[in-house]
Amino acid sequence: MNRVFHLFLIIFSIPASALLAQKAEKFHLDQPSPEFRDGLYANIEMVKNNNPIPAGWIETDMDPEDRNFYKNITRTDLLVFYDDNGVRSYLNTGSIWGYASRGDLYINVGGGFHKIDFVGRISHFIASKTTYAPMKYLDHPDIWYSPLYVLTLKYREYLVDIEENKVWEFDMEGIERVLKNDPQLLSEFENLKKREKEKMKYTFLLRYNQKYPLDIHF
Repeated sequence: MNRVFHLFLIIFSIPASALLAQKAEKFHLDQPSPEFRDGLYANIEMVKNNNPIPAGWIETDMDPEDRNFYKNITRTDLLVFYDDNGVRSYLNTGSIWGYASRGDLYINVGGGFHKIDFVGRISHFIASKTTYAPMKYLDHPDIWYSPLYVLTLKYREYLVDIEENKVWEFDMEGIERVLKNDPQLLSEFENLKKREKEKMKYTFLLRYNQKYPLDIHF
């Protein structure tokens, strides 16, 4: 049987997630976040009400006391649970909004669950994005030889509007999208030089959230 061999070159982009997290912490996004109730959040309304599906309602052989319980259980394709009326129900793991573990909230984006490191009306998290691209074809005597593929793993900062349930990248356009709802803050930000904007976007995100706090009962 003929086989086609693929070569993959893996490239990790810089800065990586740890560096991005340190950068966010430097600009005060490391302040204590409110604690969410542990459990599965099937949709954004559960998040807004801080009312998840608790571990005791989930049908599983896994240990709910395991610190990685929610991380492990969301690796399965289908979740079975009993609602508050005792009715057996099903959830496609890929469709749930996220989960909370030990008070920390995780959001389901791009096929993975990512910790929200700053919780507010406009919350902040870091997620990886993988891209594949073939390199220029290399001459090779074997007719079953395929081109070299480059797999690039990039880390990006994202924002999620908890009220509107929308996610977008935390770049210059991203912070301006937030600040356009407050003309005063937007004007201050636009008057900064380009280099200052990159440094101060975290501060303006924090100021916006302080001005428009998240209305969730904790």
